[in-house]
Amino acid sequence: MTSAQLVLTMTLLAPGLAAAQGPATAPPVATTWHLVTPAMVEGKGWPEAATFERFPARAEADVRPPVWSLSRHATGLSVRFTSTATRVRVRWTVTDERLALPHMPATGVSGLDLYARDGGQWYFVGGARPTASPTNDALVIDGLTPTLREFRLYLPLYNGVSRLEVGVPEDAAFRFDAPAPTRPLVVYGTSITQGCCASRPGMSYTAMLGRRLDLPVVNLGFSGNGKAEPEVARLLADLDPAIYVLDPLPNLTPAQVIERMPHLIDTIRAARPQTPIVLVEHLLYPNLRFRPEKAADVAAANASLRRMHQARVAAGDSRLLLVPSASLLGTDGDGTVDDSHPTELGFARMVDGLEPYLRRALALLPTSTR
Repeated sequence: MTSAQLVLTMTLLAPGLAAAQGPATAPPVATTWHLVTPAMVEGKGWPEAATFERFPARAEADVRPPVWSLSRHATGLSVRFTSTATRVRVRWTVTDERLALPHMPATGVSGLDLYARDGGQWYFVGGARPTASPTNDALVIDGLTPTLREFRLYLPLYNGVSRLEVGVPEDAAFRFDAPAPTRPLVVYGTSITQGCCASRPGMSYTAMLGRRLDLPVVNLGFSGNGKAEPEVARLLADLDPAIYVLDPLPNLTPAQVIERMPHLIDTIRAARPQTPIVLVEHLLYPNLRFRPEKAADVAAANASLRRMHQARVAAGDSRLLLVPSASLLGTDGDGTVDDSHPTELGFARMVDGLEPYLRRALALLPTSTR
């Protein structure tokens, strides 16, 4: 008996057998790739900056080399799109061979993070894990219902990006959404602002704040290099945000706080006399109780910042707010990866502490300018 005769005989003897095997699997729907262009990137303070970079090219001649190098990291940048996609893929090319850090996973350093809006709120959908340098191709999510929804794709926190594509089924509706026209938050600071040590880009405190307040955010965090320098102050004064958040104290000595913070505030205030400025005290690291010299430096830096704030408010600056550090990390010692960089728990606590002050700052703005 031939193989064909055997199959026919088994089918006649057991007619339910063929049905039990199910219909032939439908061929997979092909993926259509959509290239991200400069106009689609949200979180850039300077439109003329390169597609996935945070400073304009002219800044290279002014800022120190480490600041320029860090400005080429894509932290804080995101892309929004609307689609009926049931499946989302991403292809992205990073600029640094290093995909991870000793205290920070590759998903945060070099990965992508997808959120979707549902009922007016943003929710995590899936992440893209980098496995190679320079180019990765990853399936972020499959099995979504074919509903028209808005997505936001966050870019890496500690790596640059030279090319990014979003892939969806060829039968899905798709469009990139232009960056929100709303005036952003501009947050200037250190590695903590840049996003170290979030496990994925959407969990940095600036990304959380953006979702919490439904505002675009320009992340100007520079790991180890948020030193409140005059040339950076001038760049910050170029911008026209809803609020400035200044959080550089962890990178400043007590003497530098006294020397540099007044100039930073003055430079911004001269250019933006009506824009609220929120000053953030130095975080109270969880092990300061065991490090008396560091604890004394942190206390001195915060005392100096409080005196500046009090003097300026007394002189009539009603749009200058101060966030006390006691409200930012908690007191149980569980908010950091090491002695200083927050975990997601620490970042969430920071957002809870910052949010009331930012809402107060937003209330200072005329309705027409928000």
